[in-house]
Amino acid sequence: MRPVPSREWRLRSRPVGRPRDSDVELVDTFCPPPAPGTVRVANQVMSVEPYMRGRMGGEATYADPYPLDEPMLAPTVGRVTDSAEPSVPIGSLVLHDLGWREHSVVPVSGCRILEHDDLDPATHLGLLGIPGTTAWVGLTRIAHLEAGDVLFVSSAAGAVGSTVVQMAKRMGATVIGSAGSPEKVALVRELGADAAFDYHDGPVKDLLRTALADVGATGLDVYYDNVGGEHLEAAIRVLNDHARIALCGMSSIYNAAAPQPGPANLLKLIWRRARMEGFLLEDHLDAREDFARQMAGWIRDGAVRPVHTDHPGRVAGAWAAFNGMLDGSSVGKAVVSLA
Repeated sequence: MRPVPSREWRLRSRPVGRPRDSDVELVDTFCPPPAPGTVRVANQVMSVEPYMRGRMGGEATYADPYPLDEPMLAPTVGRVTDSAEPSVPIGSLVLHDLGWREHSVVPVSGCRILEHDDLDPATHLGLLGIPGTTAWVGLTRIAHLEAGDVLFVSSAAGAVGSTVVQMAKRMGATVIGSAGSPEKVALVRELGADAAFDYHDGPVKDLLRTALADVGATGLDVYYDNVGGEHLEAAIRVLNDHARIALCGMSSIYNAAAPQPGPANLLKLIWRRARMEGFLLEDHLDAREDFARQMAGWIRDGAVRPVHTDHPGRVAGAWAAFNGMLDGSSVGKAVVSLA
C-alpha cells in the first residue's frame, strides 16, 4: 500500500463574523496507508452544518474547537479502499467524521459500517444522519409531540426542519413552517405543512398569527426552534398552556460578531406553564438503531422524502458550500460530493 494524493481544507485563522476565504486553505497532500486498527477511506460525500461555525471560531461550545493549521472535521460517507482491520473490510460503506478532505485514514473506533448501503450516500448524512435523528429526538423525546398538536418549526426548508415537517405530519400534528424565500415556502407546503410563510414578508409575530388563523388554531402546542431571535420571541407570544419548545439551533446568531438580545417575553413561559429545553444528540445515542430502521423503511416506501442540496466543485467547492449554507442558499441538507 502506498500514499495516495489528496486535498484537504485546513483552518488558518479564527473567523470573526462571517467566515472569509483567508480563514482557510485548500492544501495538496498525501494520505498514508492505514496503520493497525485503521482504514483508508475514499470519501464520497460530506456534510456542511451550522455547528461548524462555532468550532471554527474557537468559542467554548458543546464541541471542541477545530485546531488551527490542521484539517477540519465533518460527517462524511465513503468506501474503504485499504484496511488494516479485518472487522472493516475493503469495500465497506462507512460513516466517519474526518471530512473536508478527499481521502482519510480513520480509526476503526471512529467509523461505522452503514447497514442501508443501497440508499444514496447523501441520505446517510441527511434523513438517516444527524438531521434526521435530531428531528426525531426533538419531536419524540423533547417536545413529546402528540396527534392533534399544533406545531411551528422555523427554518422549515433546512436539513432538520424539512424532516420535522414530514415526521410531524406522519404523527398527526398540524404543522406551520417558516422559510427564507418563496421557493422554500413552496417546498415546505409540498412536504406537507398546513401553512408556511416567508419570514422576510413582515414581523414574524404577525406572520405567525396569520398562519395560526389559516389553520384554525389560536396557539401553539410545540415550537421546534432552529433559528432563535425573533422567531423564538414570536412563538412564545402564542403558546398554549403546557406548550413545549425544543431548542435545536439558533442560526440567527451564528455569524453575529457581538452578543445578540434574547426574547423579551420569557415571563410568558411561566404564565403558560410551558417548558423550553435544549438538547444534544450525544445524550440520545441509544435511539440511533431503532430510528435508522424506522426511517429507512419510511424512505423506501416514499413516506418521507430526502431533501438536500448537492453543492458543486467537489472538495474545492466545500468552503463555498459551507458559507452558502450559512447564508441560506441550501435547501434541506447541504452536502458536497467529493468523488
